[in-house]
Amino acid sequence: MRAPIRGDESRIRLRDRTGRDYATAEADAVVHASSRLDWRSPLVFEVHRMEPHEYEEHVVVGHQLMLNLGEPVELGWRTESRRHEGTLHTGALCIQSDGVTNAPRWRDTLTFATASIPPSMIEAALGELVRAPSATFIQRHCVPDRQAHEFVTTLAAELASPTEPLFAETLSHAFVLHLLAAHGEAPGRKQLAPKGKLRPAQLRAVLEMMHAELGTSLSLTRMAECAGYSPFQFSRLFKTTTGLPPHAFVLRLRLERARRLLREGDHTPTNVALMTGFYDQSHFTNVFRKAFGMTPKMFASGRH
Repeated sequence: MRAPIRGDESRIRLRDRTGRDYATAEADAVVHASSRLDWRSPLVFEVHRMEPHEYEEHVVVGHQLMLNLGEPVELGWRTESRRHEGTLHTGALCIQSDGVTNAPRWRDTLTFATASIPPSMIEAALGELVRAPSATFIQRHCVPDRQAHEFVTTLAAELASPTEPLFAETLSHAFVLHLLAAHGEAPGRKQLAPKGKLRPAQLRAVLEMMHAELGTSLSLTRMAECAGYSPFQFSRLFKTTTGLPPHAFVLRLRLERARRLLREGDHTPTNVALMTGFYDQSHFTNVFRKAFGMTPKMFASGRH
């Protein structure tokens, strides 16, 4: 039974002993949330800041993780009716599979990133490469993972100051692949990424679509469908083929088109931002300055 979602409370859910779903945190504890943005990935990602807390025993809904972004805290958890204690250091994570029972607690203020991964997203990541039951994760508690910490801090920064929706989508897929490689238990699975490259006809079709739809909000799913792959497989194959991940390649195309339109002098920087698919004018200005050393307005005025 799913309880109605109230306001900006967490979209990451737990299930009590009666079968009722409820939020992991109230709205005032949710600092940033993917549900508040144009977030296309099935991954639900949030940053919480919570006072000392102890959860009642519950079942995890979706594969879930938490990663400490603040000071080390003493963490308690329960497995098979046994209590455990450990130190959750900065950058350390806990991860559990869908349906696992838990009852965590901490006695100091905790700032952490938390994510919920639908089982369907894991199955899509594995695709045809696994002929086994749905993958789950090894239970981890207070485990350091430097690469996961880097992913999480980048995703958290994206929530705090959104840039390109395609970037968040691509990054969340790469994050899930990392988690599967580092913490997954998929029987018989040895290789997470498809080998080889996109065929010339596939690459041409994707590039033609990118150019045709550059002014729109391009999605990773749309590009993957054009090539005939899942988003996970497509991201890996595209980078192997072009040397760049999809979001970086699209950004380069947008910048080149923006520079051409500004040089022609028929459009204002605001219109150019809209015509080239940037998230907003501020994002366009920041990215353009970083790439070319000046603002779009300066470039358009001929000061280059």
